[in-house]
Amino acid sequence: MELSIKQLSEEISAEAIMLRRRLHQMAELSFCEEKTAAFIKKYLENLGLSVKSGIAGTGVTGFLNAGKKNTLLIRADMDALPLDEPHDFDYKSATPGVMHACGHDAHMAVALCSAKLLAQLKEELSVNVLFVFQPGEETEGGAEPMIKTGILEEYHVTNAVGLHVMNDVETGKILLKKGALMASPDDFDLYIHGRGGHGAYPHECIDPIALSARIIAAFDMIGARFISPFAQKVISVCAINGGTFYNIIPDTVHMRGTVRSYEETVRKKIPELMEKAVDGICNIAGASYDFQYNFRYPPLINNDAAADRFEQAVTGVLGKDSVVHGSEPSMAGDDFSYFAQAVPSVYFYLGSGNKKRGITMPLHSSNFDIDEDCLKTGVAAMTAYAVSVG
Repeated sequence: MELSIKQLSEEISAEAIMLRRRLHQMAELSFCEEKTAAFIKKYLENLGLSVKSGIAGTGVTGFLNAGKKNTLLIRADMDALPLDEPHDFDYKSATPGVMHACGHDAHMAVALCSAKLLAQLKEELSVNVLFVFQPGEETEGGAEPMIKTGILEEYHVTNAVGLHVMNDVETGKILLKKGALMASPDDFDLYIHGRGGHGAYPHECIDPIALSARIIAAFDMIGARFISPFAQKVISVCAINGGTFYNIIPDTVHMRGTVRSYEETVRKKIPELMEKAVDGICNIAGASYDFQYNFRYPPLINNDAAADRFEQAVTGVLGKDSVVHGSEPSMAGDDFSYFAQAVPSVYFYLGSGNKKRGITMPLHSSNFDIDEDCLKTGVAAMTAYAVSVG
């Protein structure tokens, strides 16, 4: 079986590349993936899967019924990014200002080809397989809305698997890490309301710019002195806007930023400490404030047993050197975490880089590209894992 999966993945490589290029060309923004969804729906129907579309907007599911009680969920995200593509490929994005610069085209191609192989190997499966093509990962997320439609209960999903291409890892390799893999990508908006006036008379004003500087310093203190140094966290003020002229102190300053962490207790504690700092600083100066904190995706935590099973399945097909182990989690976020909260799950990084060919650009760069040889590795890994799940 191991040899067969590897051989089948090699044989379907050209189709995976073709699919990736077709999907790359039809890049669409979050929750606008209508052409993409229609393409996926038709492909899955041609495989004989039971297909539903329009889930949580543009989401698509394809159910491979192997006649079993339990179901493995394979997830691929569909949306692209608001970037102009500078490449001169004949398959470059046909939509100006929209580009697959995060590899979701590759994720979909891997999932579609895995569906094709698993349909051929249906008699070897110990579980059914639900292919979930999810909208909106780059924005507020489509995973939770799809889950809320009841797909996990409807298909009796008991395990899930997801992936992401990564150019830091060479093509042919898979990066796997147990436990915490990605952070919760929360964010905040803070308005400091002071009293504007002439820059020559600051004592007659309540300067929101000066207060903002103190607040940023206080945020830095939260991580350094009020939360355990063993708990990884990031509090970053990434935008600050206030004032229009060199000698006018403004009435208001607007600050925006992101907060990242892996532990729910830390995640809940940080906004409380942030608002406490803001409240104290503003009260001293006589300013007021509006603080909005947005809890986004939860941290993405890999299930240890699922990760072990995944590694065993993949190395059995691709060899013991095909899997490398990550030591540190990422501060990025992915709403696959909602699936991982619901059922034992594994999420892996598919090596897509190739230093010799100059394929090294990071995700979300307009110059991002992948070594398409990675697709057959992804298909082999997904297929092997699905066959191994009992």
